[in-house]
Amino acid sequence: MIQLFSIFNLLLSLFSYQADKQLNDPKAKTLLDAVSKTYKGFSSIQADITLNIINPSQNKTTTQTGNVFIKGEKYKIVMGKQEIFCDKQSVWTYLKDINEVQINDYEANKDEITPSNIFTIYQNDFNYVMSGEEMVEKTNCYMVDLMPKDKGKPFFKVRIWIDKNAKYIKRMKVFDKNGNLYVYNVTSFKTKANLDDNFFKFDAASHPGVHVEDLRM
Repeated sequence: MIQLFSIFNLLLSLFSYQADKQLNDPKAKTLLDAVSKTYKGFSSIQADITLNIINPSQNKTTTQTGNVFIKGEKYKIVMGKQEIFCDKQSVWTYLKDINEVQINDYEANKDEITPSNIFTIYQNDFNYVMSGEEMVEKTNCYMVDLMPKDKGKPFFKVRIWIDKNAKYIKRMKVFDKNGNLYVYNVTSFKTKANLDDNFFKFDAASHPGVHVEDLRM
């Protein structure tokens, strides 16, 4: 079974590598810059998402729903049987089915992909091009294809659908090299006036009997 963190890294990896100027579309860059500006203008946000994992060879689709909360470099991800908390000092991965939490140090690295930089890191290392327009749940969207320059990545393309008016990401599809597709639909997007910093910390007291694996140095 694919773990949530691996899946989310695929999502976050849509903005990761150095752009090749010969391949990049100025119109796509202008649009992506507008998306970054939109998200950076909010103090904190919440996005409700649906993830469809499509395996064409087995004619199988698995669906998960979840939520992503972001405040600066702090974030919380809730999906399926996992929750991930980050307060910019530590990262907690809570496994609901076995009532265990794994704690790791937060490592501030400009090359690291996190929810806090998902909407700006594309500026460094992706090739990108406009790929058309399409309706997504009655919303007019532009489509942009992003191709990682690093050929060692497990995917070869990410397609994103951007709301023409609001400049929000409505959908993204990750094309995995093994043939699988990961389709993320943003079903709800909200801006929060204030999320308390404690919201981004795992509270062991509210999880009776939780087993703690503290992997911090």
